[in-house]
Amino acid sequence: MNCPACGHLLTPVDVSHVAVDVCQDGCAGIWFDQRELRLFDESSEDAGQILIALAREPRVAVDATLRRRCPRCPDSVLMRHFFSAQRAVTVDECPTCGGVWLDAGELDRIRSEYPSDAARRQAAELALEEALVPDRLALMDAELQEQLSYDTSRSRVLSSLLVACYLAVAFMLSGAVLALKMLYFSTVPWACVCFSDAFGGAISPILGTTRESPRSFVWFFGWLALLLPLIQLVIILVGILGMAH
Repeated sequence: MNCPACGHLLTPVDVSHVAVDVCQDGCAGIWFDQRELRLFDESSEDAGQILIALAREPRVAVDATLRRRCPRCPDSVLMRHFFSAQRAVTVDECPTCGGVWLDAGELDRIRSEYPSDAARRQAAELALEEALVPDRLALMDAELQEQLSYDTSRSRVLSSLLVACYLAVAFMLSGAVLALKMLYFSTVPWACVCFSDAFGGAISPILGTTRESPRSFVWFFGWLALLLPLIQLVIILVGILGMAH
């Protein structure tokens, strides 16, 4: 196999009964077949120290910006990514065979990242948790904003005061009969404003159980129905003023 970085011939080296391919006559890079790197990536592993000694003298200049091809799968381009949650060392991995290429010095840097594989896993889990925190906060914020928009005590208090005003005005104008009619027509809109979640799947005596509706829809039309008498009153007043002029 040829080195993916400088093109020199890779030399197989037996380290702890594992055949690792090293660019000894070129850039001092190391090729690990699938899962082999995990056998050498901890500082406590003596085998990894042997590899560092073998590949510690790079003698060929390498352009790190060039994309490299897998020495085992020539048609596959190596994919570059961070080796661990530290995001300190980038490695080149083959998407086909799973092999990993390390440039000179990268194995030593990988081994110095964590004292053990358990510490590496713990850091990866912590990094995952930190990455999920913004998403969780955004979700909680969205849920809170939705909650505040439709089910706050302010909406319930205002809608209740509005219904009470309607009943008082109706009673003063025409007595208990009109007040009862106003109560009858205001109950459902008031309930839609105060309990929009529950009324999202309301039961209709004609249509049966309806499909679940978004509570924003229920809340909005509840308020629209409650404000309809005021809207009608405004329209009448505007018409009267228009006729007066």
